[in-house]
Amino acid sequence: MGRYATLRRIPLAIGASAMLAGCAGLRVGQPTPVTGPGPLGVPQPTATQIAVGANPTRAEPQVNQFVAQVRPPGGRTPAHAYGWLENVHSPRTRHWILAENRATAEALAAMPQRAWIRTRLERLRHEGGLALPGNDVIERVFYLGPDGTRLPMEIAHRRDLVRDGTAPTLLTVYRSDGKAPGRFLQPMVLVWLEMGGVYARAQVRDVIASVPATRGAATVPDRSLALKDFFAATQYLLDQRYTRRARLGIYGRGFGGLMAGAALTRRADSFGVALPTGTWAEYRDISSGNCFPPTLITTAEHDGVIRPWRAYELAAVLQAEQICPHPILIRIESDEGPGEPESLRRERAADELAFAARWLQVQIPRASMGVPSPGTP
Repeated sequence: MGRYATLRRIPLAIGASAMLAGCAGLRVGQPTPVTGPGPLGVPQPTATQIAVGANPTRAEPQVNQFVAQVRPPGGRTPAHAYGWLENVHSPRTRHWILAENRATAEALAAMPQRAWIRTRLERLRHEGGLALPGNDVIERVFYLGPDGTRLPMEIAHRRDLVRDGTAPTLLTVYRSDGKAPGRFLQPMVLVWLEMGGVYARAQVRDVIASVPATRGAATVPDRSLALKDFFAATQYLLDQRYTRRARLGIYGRGFGGLMAGAALTRRADSFGVALPTGTWAEYRDISSGNCFPPTLITTAEHDGVIRPWRAYELAAVLQAEQICPHPILIRIESDEGPGEPESLRRERAADELAFAARWLQVQIPRASMGVPSPGTP
């Protein structure tokens, strides 16, 4: 009951702050802080901050490391509530996979954007090439990490984009491991730009160190620097008026997909939609009593990069702890990787873009290169 009482007090705090701001004659753009943290220790925005699209969260996130398995003195190590999903071939897990895929398929089939996106992706395949259209542009900029380090970011959008903080935006990240990042212009990126969206890809520093846990427990990997960079990249997009929280989505495959899952568990109220592939065990246990954004987790039963139960357990935990009507879905394929058919990649991209378009309020073009939009005769 305590956590729900706290949630009920949040709107009152925001309303009181708005009245005080009005009485004091504060100017827009100069919000005052709100006392008391919100979910996960994130400060609640004032009415003024909401009006100007500002992000009140500090540049350095409050990353609370924890241990999934804690061994009390003289006691036994408690099992994780959803650890049974790691037995991927058990009848219980197989039944869970079938049920989740069925629910996800029904939800995605009801999204009108999906048919148009699938048609557009297929048309791109027939046209060949992934050249950037003349009405689009790619900016190559630097954002500042929490310690002032300059990190690269690519931002693709329409040339006539107006930076008013309203553009639906997808952000993904990649690690700074010395290797060149993959191709930036993917078919799904071109379709997202055609829909009027912004697509950003930022580099983060994945420096992994061991963090001592509580006495008697094992150490856990510390990816707090990568997360701090991740949140600094989101802050750059907000500060530069590309988008606002409600229209910002996080996305990724591989490392970027795991980072998206970690960011989702740490700042539930910072994104309008999430498209992760799972997360690491140290970010699997989450604080209860949060409203998580609409989330579509995508993984495969056989993947040489990501263990599927990282996604299974994340989905189960989010579904159990969700307190608002936002859907938490998981899409589980049989195989994923270099050998998978191109048709499956297009199908997955269509589902992810349709889900993002639905919850970031993206409007499908009325007509694009002869491809009709939904409802067009």
